[in-house]
Amino acid sequence: MITAHGVELRFGARVLLHEATFRVAPGDRIGLVGRNGAGKTTLTKTLAGDTLPTGGKITRGTDIGYLPQDFACPKNVTVTDYLRFVAWARSSRRRRLSDSDVAEALDRVGLSDRAGARIGTLSGGMVRRLGVGQALLGRSEVIVLDEPTVGLDPVQRRELRDLLRTLGADTTILLSTHLSEDVAAVATAVDVLHQGRIEMTGTVQELVARGPAGPVSGDTVEQGFLAVVGAVA
Repeated sequence: MITAHGVELRFGARVLLHEATFRVAPGDRIGLVGRNGAGKTTLTKTLAGDTLPTGGKITRGTDIGYLPQDFACPKNVTVTDYLRFVAWARSSRRRRLSDSDVAEALDRVGLSDRAGARIGTLSGGMVRRLGVGQALLGRSEVIVLDEPTVGLDPVQRRELRDLLRTLGADTTILLSTHLSEDVAAVATAVDVLHQGRIEMTGTVQELVARGPAGPVSGDTVEQGFLAVVGAVA
């Protein structure tokens, strides 16, 4: 569905991404994990088409929905009106998104009962779910989410992780995060990004195996991650 081969991004003399190569296949729930500043936002923007690479090639075989880390929307409009605007902006001659698409997106993220509410009245967790909803609008087969749990309280993070696991039943997900708990709760596969380079690609269990033995959890994912980045630091 998405293939990146030798993708590089330079900003002047600075190299932000170093020949990133990987694949997103149907049914994947991939955790793109790395420290703050590792290049996760740069890579997700590049995959979603928001930033053009300066080298390499990205092939997208499907429509992609994108949730940026700094997602924001106008507080004085209703949830439905906001998604109607996104649907209008995303429509094309090939497919015109309608109110039924908006209703479906709201249902999938559990916001149908807040359809008429102004966005400014929503909790932080609901706003983030709205962000996921706009990424899903039009039944995007792949959604790319950049740090979607940042800034949420523990209950909101758990609710969002539960939602992403549910959506993963029929939607391919690429989730960038620096939180090992996100990877343990949501992902089935993982890419470790370190200083702009992908240092490991594999299953979550393979990442956990890099550290001390134990079942998949936030702690064991973190230990495996530290072992990977420690080996290349």
